[in-house]
Amino acid sequence: MHTIVETYNNIPFDPALTPAKGFSCFIEEAALLFDTGGDAAVLAGNLRALGIDPAEIRTLVLSHDHWDHVGGLAAVLGKNPDLEVLIPAGFSEKLLAAIEEQAETTAIGEWQEIENGIASTGPCGGSVPEQSLVLSTSGGSLIVAGCAHPHISRIIETVKKHGPVFGAIGGFHTISEADRAALKDLAYLAPSHCTEKLEVIVEENTGSIHVGGTGTRHILP
Repeated sequence: MHTIVETYNNIPFDPALTPAKGFSCFIEEAALLFDTGGDAAVLAGNLRALGIDPAEIRTLVLSHDHWDHVGGLAAVLGKNPDLEVLIPAGFSEKLLAAIEEQAETTAIGEWQEIENGIASTGPCGGSVPEQSLVLSTSGGSLIVAGCAHPHISRIIETVKKHGPVFGAIGGFHTISEADRAALKDLAYLAPSHCTEKLEVIVEENTGSIHVGGTGTRHILP
């Protein structure tokens, strides 16, 4: 089972948490944080409100090097001396050097299993090196996307090479006709953050849409 808690999002959900531009989520069973949002103080406050201790985060996966996904790093780095940080190949050298000073850091260049039931897509092409998380569920793979700059349809096709895709959550950014068609095939959708045409996606996928926002919990067997 995977319990995914959205710890940072510009779309509000839980009034006890602060919404702000960016995205981050926590996979409870793996003590894994995906992205850090754009502001360390906001992330720290949201983690505290959710009862998540940064010192207990074992793995930090960064989707891509944009401020609204790495701006909250200070809330996590230096809290657990055994923290492992996974970045996509092509990350900025300046930020990589700063992270390496405080944590063991690995660059991922292709599909790679992180631990049992969780993998990284590696960079999926496009102008922004970006990796997505892939979680194994009883219904198939669930994609967790930071911004989906390579396009969510391309990410879905990458994951399909490893088995059926059940759903996708997170930011889907620019939505093309191919993206809209690919999303219609999924059973579980929780678009948020930077997703363009969000209202259109919700309208076209009413049977599969789930709420996405700061504090949302996704529990998947």
